[in-house]
Amino acid sequence: MPKASYHGYAVTDCYRIDPRYGTNEEYAQFVKAAHGQGLKVVQDIVLNHWGSYHHLFLDKPAADWFHAFPAFTRSNYNAFALNDPHGSKRDYTLFNDGWFDTTMPDVNQGNPLVATYLIQNFLWWVESTGLDGYRIDTYPYSNPQFLMAWGKAIAEEYPKLALFGEAWEGTEAEQAFFAQNILPPVNGFKSNLPGLLDFQICFAIGDALKTENGDLSKLYHALQADWLYVDATRNVPFLDNHDMSRFYSVIGEDFGKFKTGMAWLLTLRGTPQLYYGTEVLMKNFSNPDGKVREDFPGGFAGDKTNYFAARPGPAGEAFDYVSKLANYRKAHPVLSSGKLMQFIPQNGVYTYFRYDETACVMVIANNTKDEKQVDGTRFAERTGGFSSGVEVVSGAVVADLKTLRVPPHTAWVVELRK
Repeated sequence: MPKASYHGYAVTDCYRIDPRYGTNEEYAQFVKAAHGQGLKVVQDIVLNHWGSYHHLFLDKPAADWFHAFPAFTRSNYNAFALNDPHGSKRDYTLFNDGWFDTTMPDVNQGNPLVATYLIQNFLWWVESTGLDGYRIDTYPYSNPQFLMAWGKAIAEEYPKLALFGEAWEGTEAEQAFFAQNILPPVNGFKSNLPGLLDFQICFAIGDALKTENGDLSKLYHALQADWLYVDATRNVPFLDNHDMSRFYSVIGEDFGKFKTGMAWLLTLRGTPQLYYGTEVLMKNFSNPDGKVREDFPGGFAGDKTNYFAARPGPAGEAFDYVSKLANYRKAHPVLSSGKLMQFIPQNGVYTYFRYDETACVMVIANNTKDEKQVDGTRFAERTGGFSSGVEVVSGAVVADLKTLRVPPHTAWVVELRK
C-alpha cells in the first residue's frame, strides 16, 4: 500500500513478508533463532480483508471474490447483529460484508475458491516458517461458516498451534460467543477458536482503577463468566494495546494503581499480553492512534533516551516491578496453570487465589484511598493449612493471615507458607 498501512492489516501479497522488514527467508531464520532462545513466535493475521492494492483485487479472478455494493459501504462494526434473535438481515449483512475501511476490500469468504485460498495460505505460513501461533485480527467480521472451516483445517493440520482472536465486544456473553463455548449454535455458527483476547478483563481493570474507589465488581463478573467457555485459560488478558489509550494514562498516571493493574494481569488465568512500553510507563491517549504507537525510547541512532541501557526514575521502578512479578510467574507454575478461586469484593478490597496441589498464592488488592483491615478468616478454605506468607515482589513477610492490613491502592501477591 502506498500509505496508511504501516499496521499491516491491508495486505497486498499474502505470500510475501513486507519488504521493509526483510524477506521470507529472513523471517524463517528469525523464527528459528527465537526457538533457539526458548521463545515462541505468534504471527498477527487478518482474515476479513486485504489491501486495495492487492494484486487479486486489482486483477480479480472473478467478480465475486470481494463483497461489493452499488456505492462504498462500511461495516456497521456491530457484532451483536450476528446472534441477535430479533436482528435484521440487513444489519447482519452490513456487519459481515461491509468494508472495514476505504482501502480494505472485504474478502468474500463465502466463495469456496476464496475460502480455500485463505486456508491454504495460512497452512503454508506455518509449514514454511515453523511459527507457533496466530493472533487473528477482527475475528468476528469474517464469514461465520468460513471461520469454522478455517479453524477446523488449521487445528487438524497443526493441533498444537496456538490460536486466539480479537473480538472487541461489550459483554461477557458476546465475547464468549466467538470462542469455544458451551452455548448452542446460533445462525449455524459454533466457534472452534480456542481462545480470545480478553477485552472484558481489560475493560474491568481499567474501570476499577481509572476513578477513585473504582468498581471492582466488573472484574469479578468478567471472571465469573468463565463458565461460558470450554477453557477460559486459553484467553489472553491485557491492559492496553495499539488501538487503545495507554494504561498509565487511563489510570491518571497513578503508580500505585499501575502496580495493582500489573499484579492482576500477571496473576490471573490465561496468557497475559503486555503491550510494549507499558512496563516503562509509556503514556498517551489514542487521539490519534499514532500517539499510542510511538517508538520505544532507544534502539535507534540519535535517540536521546535509551531504555534498553538504563531506565531512570519511575520508569525503572515500574520495569523492576514488572520484571520481578513476571519472573516469579515464569518460575512458579501455580500462576500459569493453577486453579483460580475468587471472593466477592467487599469494602473496596478484591481477593483471589491461584492454587494447585503443592502451592497457593493469594492476591489481595485494596482499591481505595484508605487502609483496610480485612478479616482473613473469610478465606479459610484456601488459607487453611498455611500460617504466613511472603509478598513476592517486596519480600515483606505477612505474619498473620487472619487479620490483614492492606495499605491504600495496594496489591499484594502473597506466596502462602506453612
